[in-house]
Amino acid sequence: MIRFRLRTLRARLMWGSVLVIVPIMAGVFLLVERHQRAEIVEEMQRRGGVMAGSLAAVSRESLLLYNFTALEQNVARVASEPDVIYAIVLDVDGKVAAHSRYPDRVGHALKSKVDAEAVRARVPIMQETTALRQSVLDFATPILVNGEKWGTARVGVSKKRMEAEIGRTRTELAALTLIMLAFGAVSAAVIARRISRPVQQLAEGAAALARGEWNQRIEPPTEDEIGKLAIAFNHMVAELAQQRLALEDANAELRRGFEELTDLKSYTDNILASLTTGIVTVDLEGRVVTLNPAAELMTGFFAGEARGRYCTEVFAHTPDLAELLMETLATRAAVPGLTVTLRRRNGRTVPVELAAAPLRGGEGKELGVIGVFRDLTRVRQLEDRLRRSDRLAAIGELAAGLAHEIKNPLTSLLTFSRHLTRRFEDAEFRQKFVSVVPRELERINTIVERLLELARPARLAFKPLRVPALLERALELYGDRLEAQGVRVVRDWRRDVPVLWADQEALYRALVNLVANALDAMPRGGSLSLRVGLSDADSLAGARTGARRLAIEVEDSGTGIAPTDLDRVFNPFFSTKEGGTGLGLALTQKIVEDHGGSIDVRSGPGAGALFRIVLPLMPDAPLDAGHDDRLG
Repeated sequence: MIRFRLRTLRARLMWGSVLVIVPIMAGVFLLVERHQRAEIVEEMQRRGGVMAGSLAAVSRESLLLYNFTALEQNVARVASEPDVIYAIVLDVDGKVAAHSRYPDRVGHALKSKVDAEAVRARVPIMQETTALRQSVLDFATPILVNGEKWGTARVGVSKKRMEAEIGRTRTELAALTLIMLAFGAVSAAVIARRISRPVQQLAEGAAALARGEWNQRIEPPTEDEIGKLAIAFNHMVAELAQQRLALEDANAELRRGFEELTDLKSYTDNILASLTTGIVTVDLEGRVVTLNPAAELMTGFFAGEARGRYCTEVFAHTPDLAELLMETLATRAAVPGLTVTLRRRNGRTVPVELAAAPLRGGEGKELGVIGVFRDLTRVRQLEDRLRRSDRLAAIGELAAGLAHEIKNPLTSLLTFSRHLTRRFEDAEFRQKFVSVVPRELERINTIVERLLELARPARLAFKPLRVPALLERALELYGDRLEAQGVRVVRDWRRDVPVLWADQEALYRALVNLVANALDAMPRGGSLSLRVGLSDADSLAGARTGARRLAIEVEDSGTGIAPTDLDRVFNPFFSTKEGGTGLGLALTQKIVEDHGGSIDVRSGPGAGALFRIVLPLMPDAPLDAGHDDRLG
């Protein structure tokens, strides 16, 4: 299909005017043609009705007298009129009394539908029929005598001349319409040219302005709207020239500012690249925006491949890191340093300390979240070295304590062995031997068993448990002693304490040791406070199930611990109690550390002691033993 594109305003105005004139002239043509056609048809009907009425009037007397000769003369006279095809007179029975074209049909009845309608008519009627291969209007008028019908007068008028007249009228109207259309098109072209010429000048001036030719001026051709438009164009050119100078100055200022920003960005990028701490930023949708070289080295991802991807996808192997970034993005609250295990894309793990904070731009606009994570591998190595040093020192102290603890039972055994052969017959000696030797051997066995328990690797069976129920079980074990010493128990925990995954029996032994030490510190009664709840760090970090930790506190109001002894309370064989082995708190510390937790103590002389255990709700996965060569 061909589509014409009107590119110029002049063509659009001209064709628009033509499109307006065409429907108007078409409407006028149809209206006039319809009116003229109705006039011609009405004239033809009036003429046929008059001829049929005249034939009925002049044939009334002849029909009464059965004067067929007069009737034939009447129909012949009517048939001689222009456009008349036939003239017929029917008697009262509908038979032909006179026929201008077929005289031989006199006395016969005509049987067509038109003939039947004409015979039955009581009033003048007009019907369309054909005769001699022409369209004919049949006019029938009843012949009435004193109100009674005596016959019918019929006249058939040809439509040929009427249709020719209608065609001629249409031709004349079409010619007039074409003349008017041509005149309208010429007028529209003249008007469109007069309107489009100033507009074309304006368009050429605007195009010159776009090319940078600022010396444009258009003289107003008239004082109408086109002239006002030319004046406005000249004013606009002057304003644009002034604004161009202002824009050039602003552009130079922006270029200088952009260069400064480029230098500042390069300086900032150099700082990020020089940092040994990993930096990652995410936008408001959680997509990674920045990953500095240190973060690339720790995660194993290049900045280019991580940029634009969701942080949950990039750090899919370390969900704790992704969850912390997304929660910071949702809560808009900073998270202090938390220790998590970062799993690189090659599967190796790296211990890192992670902190996250909302990232804001100018005027406090939210931009996303920034995460900072520090590689703790070197710190862990130093801690391992320190622990090895402490372990060597503890081994020396352990050896001294072990020698001291075993020396006394061995002294008793040695004394009995020396006198055994000489005093075996002495019944009192044998009685003491049977009493003392098994007891001292049992003491040595107990010491060795607890040392083995302290030294051997833990085999823990983790399962969900309620810590308050475990504390109640420990209190029930020492119920009689609590009542005897007059110790008041204060329970401080909520009903919705989270479930802890731990080894029930191991944790129970640790809590029993702490409750027993607290009772030993209050021989004359006091207050024993037991507290369970989320640790303070979790309150700041948000509710992340994988990193949440549970705090368990056992506090007494007893004699307290001397400051010089606080650093040694967890050492094996260190005890300030008469007859104590010094292994209870060491075993407690081992159980807590086997669960991935920590235990510390706060105390002062006469101020009681507070032991605090912090355990993860879910046990952490063990670190990769080969994480030291993560950069390999």
